[in-house]
Amino acid sequence: MLKGWGSLVVGCLVSVTVADAAELIDFPRTAPIIDQLVNEHEFDLATVEEWFAQGDYIARNVETLAQPAETTKTFSQYRPMFVSPQTIENGKRFMEQQSQWLMLAQERTGVPAEIIVAILGVETRYGNYLGVHRTFDALATLAVTEGRRADYFQRELINFLLISRDQAFDPLSVKGSYAGAMGYPQFMPSSYLAYADDLDGNGTIDIWNDPVDAIGSIARYLSEHGWNPGEPIATRARVSGQYQDVKLNSLERDRILADVKAMGWDPLVAASDDSQVHPIRLDGDSGVEFWLGYRNFWVISRYNRSISYSMAVFQLAEELREAS
Repeated sequence: MLKGWGSLVVGCLVSVTVADAAELIDFPRTAPIIDQLVNEHEFDLATVEEWFAQGDYIARNVETLAQPAETTKTFSQYRPMFVSPQTIENGKRFMEQQSQWLMLAQERTGVPAEIIVAILGVETRYGNYLGVHRTFDALATLAVTEGRRADYFQRELINFLLISRDQAFDPLSVKGSYAGAMGYPQFMPSSYLAYADDLDGNGTIDIWNDPVDAIGSIARYLSEHGWNPGEPIATRARVSGQYQDVKLNSLERDRILADVKAMGWDPLVAASDDSQVHPIRLDGDSGVEFWLGYRNFWVISRYNRSISYSMAVFQLAEELREAS
C-alpha cells in the first residue's frame, strides 16, 4: 500500500550523506536507529546490530520509489497490468473460495466483496505475488537514506521490528514490496498496527499467509477511512461548455457535484448534488475518457493516492461484480 510517494520523493531520497556507504551498518542514520530500538524498545543490542550487518542496502529501491508505475504510465498502459482476463478469472475464483469470509467482512463493514478482492488483485494478484524484497532491507534502505521521508521510513522500520517481535518471526525472513509493504494486502507496518483484523477469530492476525485476515484487514481499512455503503464509486461523464475550468485528476475534497454540473459535467450515474466529486481525465484505449469519482473513490485512494490506482481497483471490481 504505497501512498503516492512519487511526487514527494523525487530528489528527496536520492542522496546519501556518506557517499561511499554501501552497507546498512555504515550509514550515519543507522546508529541513532539502533539506539532507539535498544533504549526505547528494549531490543537486544547484539541482535539489532546483527540484523543491520546482515541486511542489504538496495540502492535501486530509492529510484523505484521516486518513479512508481502509476505516475509514469498512461492509464491505457497501466490498466492492463491489473485488469485483464486472467486477473478477472483468478479474482472470480478467489471470490468463490473465500465467499464465506467476504460476506462476513461485507456485513461488518459495508465494503463490497468485489472491492476487497480487487484491491487484493491489484496489490498481490490475490496473494500470489507478495514481493521479492526482504522487508527489513526495503525499510532500512529508505530509513538510512537521507531525505525528508527518511523519518517516516525509520518509524515504519521500528514498527516492523515491533511486529516481528510480537508475532515471533525473524524480521530477515519476510519479503514484500520495494517500499516495505507487507503480506496479501501490502500493508505498511503502521497500517498493520492500526487496521489489521483477525477476521477468523483464531487469536492471530496473519496477513502474510492467511487470506481471511487480509480480507478483514482491507475491509476495516476502507471502512475506517469513511466507506459509504450503497453509494456510487465512479461514473463516466459527458462534458461540454466550461468543463475544462475545473481542476482535473485531483484528490482534494473541495468540489461537489452541483458545482461541476454547472460547468458542463454530466454524470452517467447520478448522485445527490451535494456529493463530493473528483473530475477525472484519462487516456484510455479509445482516446480521452472523462469520469467523476465520488466519495468512495476517494476512500479507495487512501490505499494508494493515485487516480490510476483507484480507477484500476474500481474497474477490476466492476468486472468481478459482473462476472459473479
